[in-house]
Amino acid sequence: MIRIDKETSLLYAAGNPLKYPFSREAREASQKLARDLGDLVEFVSQPGNDYLVREAEERVFGALTKSAVDYPPMNDERDVLIYPTSRLIVESIGQPRLRTVQAVAEEKAANKALNAERPKFVKKICESSFGWEVESMGDVGERASLPLSLRTYEFKIRFENYLEVAPMIRASEWNLINRHLDKGWVPIRRSELVRLTSGKVHQIIRDSEVRDLPPLSEPLAAAVERLSAEMPSYLRRLEPLKFEEVVPTAFPPCMAVLHTKQSEGQENLPHFARFALAAFLNSIKLDREEILRIFGQAPDRQSSVIEYQVDQISRKSRSDSEETGYLPPNCSKMISQRLCPVDEGSVFDPLCEYILNPLSFYSTRYWEESNNVTSHSWYSRKLQKKQSF
Repeated sequence: MIRIDKETSLLYAAGNPLKYPFSREAREASQKLARDLGDLVEFVSQPGNDYLVREAEERVFGALTKSAVDYPPMNDERDVLIYPTSRLIVESIGQPRLRTVQAVAEEKAANKALNAERPKFVKKICESSFGWEVESMGDVGERASLPLSLRTYEFKIRFENYLEVAPMIRASEWNLINRHLDKGWVPIRRSELVRLTSGKVHQIIRDSEVRDLPPLSEPLAAAVERLSAEMPSYLRRLEPLKFEEVVPTAFPPCMAVLHTKQSEGQENLPHFARFALAAFLNSIKLDREEILRIFGQAPDRQSSVIEYQVDQISRKSRSDSEETGYLPPNCSKMISQRLCPVDEGSVFDPLCEYILNPLSFYSTRYWEESNNVTSHSWYSRKLQKKQSF
């Protein structure tokens, strides 16, 4: 069993920082066992330590195949070396895309685990791990004296620390200009602090290319060889589908309805519906002039306003890709705005139960139509149901 000192234990209450590989405690514990990569190769190759290579290989394979990793139980002090060994394997393969896949999976794992921790634990781990300045906004009673708009925020973070991660997050509510800022402090909710922390994990892995790698032992070299053989097929599945043409029959029900209403000039769509449709059409690469033509059919059309709105939606830069433009709202937001005809009961498509956003629907149905797949029975065998109506 790995033990931490009494002072650290009190600071973290019931949580165990050692299971988080990015924590200061985990880094220090791993340094005691292996000070550098050469030491790491030697340590994991010793008799009795081969399980570390197996667990590390499984961790990388899980990231590659499921975009998920499991934290070890930390019942043995050597368990802290599973993560750095997995990083060594990825860097030895030398595929930047695999590093990104690992970053995403580790980010998800951190987010899931931290959401189950107490607020004080989350505050402490991001302070000690990244040197962030985070302060409590008080308990519910203490926050009652704050302005109503600030009462749901449990913490506040220095804006410099906030900006280390927030620009990577797509949603507009993360833009600093849309946040309350008081003397350099940004109020944030507990869930947002977790999101920033896990986002920092992603950032650290993404930016941590290792150039001077030591020679690998036979067990490590074998793990690298096995994963290298598996990797191409899985990475191809992760590549975004390239839309060679726009296929209206692949539109999700929500966008099909909005597209029909807008292109036929049946009614003036509310602002949110217009935004959703414009963002969707831009994302599937519909020509700008065609988007303008569609929106030009509205009864209340004003050409200059339409051009401005479409250009604003299509020109926003995305921090996580080379693409530009806002992404369309996800299913939950469409449902909350009563823009989902499946939820409203007017139409039904079985694919809707297996996706969470209109683009996922379009990509899947586009693939089906491109490959002449007419039966939808494969959904239940290959996909995980994500919502029901």
